[in-house]
Amino acid sequence: MKKFIVLICFFSIVGIAFALPLTYSTSPSSPTSISSNKVLYTGQVEHLFTHCLLAYPALALSEENPMQSDYDRDCITPNEFKALLKELYENNYALIDINKLFEEKDGKVVKATLEVPEGKKPLVLSFDDVVYDQRKMKSGMVDKIIVDENGKLASQTEITWSTKPSVEISYDNEFIPILEDFVEKHPDFSIDGAKATICLTGFDGILGYRTSLRNTKNRIQEINSVKIVVEKLLEKGWNFACHSFGHYHMTKISDEKFKEELENWKTQVEPIIGQTSIYVYPYGEWELTNEDGTPTTKHQMLLDSGFKLFCGVGVAPFFSYLPYSKNSTKTLFMDRTPIDGYALRTQKDSLSRLFEVEDIYDYEFRPNKEI
Repeated sequence: MKKFIVLICFFSIVGIAFALPLTYSTSPSSPTSISSNKVLYTGQVEHLFTHCLLAYPALALSEENPMQSDYDRDCITPNEFKALLKELYENNYALIDINKLFEEKDGKVVKATLEVPEGKKPLVLSFDDVVYDQRKMKSGMVDKIIVDENGKLASQTEITWSTKPSVEISYDNEFIPILEDFVEKHPDFSIDGAKATICLTGFDGILGYRTSLRNTKNRIQEINSVKIVVEKLLEKGWNFACHSFGHYHMTKISDEKFKEELENWKTQVEPIIGQTSIYVYPYGEWELTNEDGTPTTKHQMLLDSGFKLFCGVGVAPFFSYLPYSKNSTKTLFMDRTPIDGYALRTQKDSLSRLFEVEDIYDYEFRPNKEI
């Protein structure tokens, strides 16, 4: 059957028989409510995304770093992320749990009715490829996310490029501890304790822990260690999305290989983080229906796996049902606006609805000083 495939151009190219599955949901079950005087909200819901931060920007953006051009295109620095949060907060945005945006009615996934604190605009933040895979280690990103001895979320990195090698624990160079700190200081930036969505693959583990089957040395130990981090993240209002297992191209992967992808996710990632209803397409490539309006084989697999909201990439906010054709099976779809070096340099006019690029651009570390 000939398939109708829709491709969105991605601005940021990035490119089990073990411990018992966890039973918690990927959305916090009992968030602390700090919101009052809520009102009905019917406007646009912005969804911004980026990748892991360039925790050590001088190293990440050095001319000697073979990853420099990729990092400069796909990522932002801690300074840019902090400035971004400040601008969004001052423009009256507030974080909302993506799972609050939809519900099931009569067997269909539909938009939920939203109520937000008066004067606030709901905002979803998501972060892709939070793997800290071995290929990128020691090139400017952190090694892993940890829970410190006081129960706080932090990053941990083995510093090997210094004259004095050390292990650094930081609360100031990766998006998780930075956002934790910002919300602690500005609680009205979070609606009902919401933080952000962490989009995971699984080919080299998650959150810096080698939990995939390719780890034949200490996989069980890594799984048990990362479960502590996952539990703390969920407790603090974070949630998870599936970003595939191997970060494939939807337009190139066969149905058979796609089935393997989902099985790997179900057996190697889901038992650690719990089930998620959010699917974020790698490279922004997606397909939904055949010419007759029925779901493609791949999309039906995703539906059968329990995914309900599907996310692509776009410079403008989009949260609606696709495809548009009357006789097609409808899917709730949300575009995400990329925030990265490429977007900061080429999408200033579009991003001005959210912030002024000049106010967040890291002129100190970016190789391109002009935007």
